[in-house]
Amino acid sequence: MAVPCFVGCLSWPQSHQASRGLLPFAPRSLPLAPSPRSTVPYHAGKGLLTTRCLAPSGIDGLPLSLQAATFVSIFAGLGLGTAVLSGPAFSALERALPEGWFSSWKKTWPLLGLVYVLAGVAHFTAKDAFLAIYPPLGTWGLWFLPGSAEFHVAWTGVAEVLGGSGLLLGGILHALGKDKLPGSMKGVKFASALALFFLTVAVTPANIYMYTHGATMPGLGPPGEIPVSFHAVRGLLQVVLLSLLWGMSAGEGSEKSNAN
Repeated sequence: MAVPCFVGCLSWPQSHQASRGLLPFAPRSLPLAPSPRSTVPYHAGKGLLTTRCLAPSGIDGLPLSLQAATFVSIFAGLGLGTAVLSGPAFSALERALPEGWFSSWKKTWPLLGLVYVLAGVAHFTAKDAFLAIYPPLGTWGLWFLPGSAEFHVAWTGVAEVLGGSGLLLGGILHALGKDKLPGSMKGVKFASALALFFLTVAVTPANIYMYTHGATMPGLGPPGEIPVSFHAVRGLLQVVLLSLLWGMSAGEGSEKSNAN
């Protein structure tokens, strides 16, 4: 029978090793937000039978070496998917569509900047939700990024607002005509898209942590545990997002070659 648990409880391999001093830092506790995560019994020694929390994916119940392998595999899958979609897949789609359709659709891509601006603002208006998905030190056996969770939530929020604003501004300026713009303004869209691409990669561990350890975003996400299917869909959407950003960051030379 499943026992109600809390998002803030640690996976057994992490909490066990931290208590024995095997990790250089014990992972910080997350805000305690009720979540009906499943638990499984295990023997804690001296005949004591207790339970440990498991994410819906069950990844946090694996040895740290397998958790690390899962983390790396997810990153590799996102990278491979982005390379395929932004390259041959988009090229095939452009050839398949009537002439001009793909380029017209591409002109709307800078509207993604609004999504980043809103997300960046949420880093401050709903800070606890983002703190709750920041991986604690020692997660997967390889996460030891310097700096507090508050620091990383803050700087990524500022970066999202600035990058999103730049992408929106660049899209507007680009739509007005590159020939009319001063040289210093022509690269705003491309630079903002590239910056947001790398920023999205940088915050991906938080999304992976939600999948592997069942973390949720109190006040922003759905109540209770998040099913594995949700993470699969979000992973696919992230591939699309990264591909769009990479396509916008290609620069002026790429657009000229496509036009020819």
